[in-house]
Amino acid sequence: MPYPDVTDRIWTLADKLDPCMFVTGDGDGQRARPVYARVRRDEGAIHILTDTNGCKLDQIAANPNVSLAFSDTRANDYVVISGTAEARHDPAKARDVWRLSDETFFKSLDNPDLRVITVRPTRAELWDGSNLLVSGAKMLAERLLGARTELVENARVDRLE
Repeated sequence: MPYPDVTDRIWTLADKLDPCMFVTGDGDGQRARPVYARVRRDEGAIHILTDTNGCKLDQIAANPNVSLAFSDTRANDYVVISGTAEARHDPAKARDVWRLSDETFFKSLDNPDLRVITVRPTRAELWDGSNLLVSGAKMLAERLLGARTELVENARVDRLE
């Protein structure tokens, strides 16, 4: 897949597949948790609403390198985006990315503990298996002809614009 097509596909899937797993550094290891990502390609950013509870804000302050893992197991589509994160109290951005469903977690936009995590992607990897017809044909060819086929197209970009 050509570079612009890979980049477009990564942004499209990230925007479509929600929630995703947000991975932060946790001492010598990592910690993953589900979050709802607000993908804003025009800003070159992915925003996550959170509160001051838990340890993710401290983890970002200690190590801003994070990853977001998106998946659609039915379509066999996967995207992992790595980048740097910054957490801040930003009522204007919170209002911009707010969804009605956020009231379930944060009660209101006026919550003083509400924070916005902004992830600036630096690189990404795509496993694209979304064309089920092509995948089916490949599996049939593999069975009938004994040919080894790739069911998922894999691509990596070292700069996500």
